[in-house]
Amino acid sequence: MKADPNYQAKWHNLINLYQISSQTMKQFSDEQNVKVHQLQYWLKKIKLSALQESNQFIEVKIDKQLNTTDPIKLTMGKISIELFEQFNEETLIRLLRVVDKIV
Repeated sequence: MKADPNYQAKWHNLINLYQISSQTMKQFSDEQNVKVHQLQYWLKKIKLSALQESNQFIEVKIDKQLNTTDPIKLTMGKISIELFEQFNEETLIRLLRVVDKIV
């Protein structure tokens, strides 16, 4: 069962107010007439939700076509690999496995 969007919006607003206040959780909770454990719960829930959203991939569109004569450079720690247009994918995979063991 999903939470009521109005209820979630209320808590997002309360969390924003709490974060900009200089009050302790107890002071803020008393002033807003909510329980401290509710404030803690929603603060954690909103932070986790923001973390999950920030860890997702986003689509990147490139308007300008890349110059295929320029190599693609991969860097893993101190190891750097340059790939040119006609690189062998299987060789790259094997190489990355070796590099992963080293780094």
